[in-house]
Amino acid sequence: MKTAIFSLLALATSSLAGPVVAESQLSPRQLESQADQLDTLLALVQTHTGNINSTTAAVQDNPSVDQQNAAAAALAPDFNAITSALTSATTLLAKRAWEDTVIFARTGGDDKDGGHGGGKDGPNKSCAKECLLVKIELLVWEIACTIKLVIIKLGLACVLQILTPLLLALVGLIKALDKVVLGLVIVVKALLHTILGTVAGALLALIIW
Repeated sequence: MKTAIFSLLALATSSLAGPVVAESQLSPRQLESQADQLDTLLALVQTHTGNINSTTAAVQDNPSVDQQNAAAAALAPDFNAITSALTSATTLLAKRAWEDTVIFARTGGDDKDGGHGGGKDGPNKSCAKECLLVKIELLVWEIACTIKLVIIKLGLACVLQILTPLLLALVGLIKALDKVVLGLVIVVKALLHTILGTVAGALLALIIW
């Protein structure tokens, strides 16, 4: 089910990203640094979404209120870990962007060590704004599709308290990355509403962009 949702949304949102995202003014060092951090973050998030999906799948269909609350309590540690990871990544990305801006200004763009992307042969050496957009969309899809599956199975009420700070942390990260991929907030806002609007409209209404 998650794969099907991913495929549909990948097709739908590709048309949103194109005309909105503008060229950033960051150096190649900064772009590589952001890409590396996003790769690390996605891998961590996928570990926790995997746990969440397994726990959710084990819950019987049409669970009672007590079963919903018990499942929500079991899911809370993984959801909270994702929230913490998003918050930490936002702080780290902002710090790296500032440090790289200072280095770039001092060297005039002569990045002899190849930047944070693993040197001149680093895996993200060629990761420009389009590459970063894909990484960010993958992260949003991973989180939002997992949230949707949980809400469909358990309902929104029992998980509202743990999902609200998670989405706020995700929005905080997206706002920080909007300085790298200009127009990203518009793309992600539309993406979240596409995925979650039918099951979590009330939750999205709490988010201030």
